[in-house]
Amino acid sequence: MNNERVKPYERVQLFSGGGSRFGYYLGSYAALVSHDLAPDIIVGTCGGSLSAYLVHLAPDPKHLQELMSSRELYRAITAIRHVASEEANRRLKLRYMTSALKRWRLSKLRDNGQRQQQTDSYERLLEELQQLAMFRIDNEAEWLDELSQFATSKNDNGAVHKTSPEIAIIASRLYQAPAADSFNARPTLQELLFVPPRLANLSNSVSSLVDEQMTSPAHTFANRRIHPSVKVEIQWDFASVVRASMADMYYLPPTHITELGWCLGGVINLTPIELACQLAETVFAETKAGYDSWLAAPAIQRVFGFDPNKRLAQVHGYQSIKEPSHTTSKNRQLHWLPFADNAQQLVGQNVQKRFNLKQMTVELIHCDYDGFVQQMQAQWQYGYQRTTDYIQQHGL
Repeated sequence: MNNERVKPYERVQLFSGGGSRFGYYLGSYAALVSHDLAPDIIVGTCGGSLSAYLVHLAPDPKHLQELMSSRELYRAITAIRHVASEEANRRLKLRYMTSALKRWRLSKLRDNGQRQQQTDSYERLLEELQQLAMFRIDNEAEWLDELSQFATSKNDNGAVHKTSPEIAIIASRLYQAPAADSFNARPTLQELLFVPPRLANLSNSVSSLVDEQMTSPAHTFANRRIHPSVKVEIQWDFASVVRASMADMYYLPPTHITELGWCLGGVINLTPIELACQLAETVFAETKAGYDSWLAAPAIQRVFGFDPNKRLAQVHGYQSIKEPSHTTSKNRQLHWLPFADNAQQLVGQNVQKRFNLKQMTVELIHCDYDGFVQQMQAQWQYGYQRTTDYIQQHGL
């Protein structure tokens, strides 16, 4: 991607993952707003896509805090539950356990992606992802409907929000190629990029972001498991796309979107740093901890065919944006916000997981509403303070 072209936005912020600690993105966003560094566009993936949707509904930090601590959001979060014992028979539970061990073993083999493509089929992979997902969402068709009432287009003075950022979201899909496409004789996955419609209406080199053939960064690691091109979508709705971005393997089952097929999460490009640097002059991204070698890394390698820690090293090693010769602004660069320790700093401040050995399931433990509010406030404060400290230390 060419960083020298005129870019459509001044600032972009990445909400890359987060899981049930998604609230720290909201605090980070609020800190940028309070220091006159509000992003013009947010790119959300996985749990970060939900945070991006919340900012879309309530871009003013005051209203965003109200939404973050609302009973409506609490109900949306607690609708995500583990698979109950009566919903999964013992055969499937045993299958999950043996599959987890198999994923770990396969991840240690050389040329893992090629070995798996020789045995997988489109139907087999889809069945595995549907049946072995640990969690479900109650009333999925109406899952986020209650939150729409928080949509605010004006501030307290009646003026339209000037800081309301546009939103882009990343997900992936099982790509079933046309019969004539020899590249995809075996099942392939493809990165999806859902962009705001305005991006397609901008002139000159800006509109080419949508028109040109974008390349998926993970493709180079995936040994042909990932389709090289990114499919860009302009017409989309938040509820289905947020769900698609959160559908990471073995957590939530794939979800179907008409015209796209079965979608399965944003981890295919969790930190889309190349895209961010093409979109804006200034990028706010986050440092991330490495993937564990027992569960996360083998699961990603099993499905997507690449080692996520290699991709993470590539992301963290990405070069800063080149400043135009006519400016010396400190803001025109790539800023890495220090969030890699969020799991340690927010222990107990998110949805808890517990392994039930008797039932052989991973259980989600949701706290009551008051506990949820406390968790959200702790996450907000962590994100706000870390971002504020960074801004002050770097004189932004």
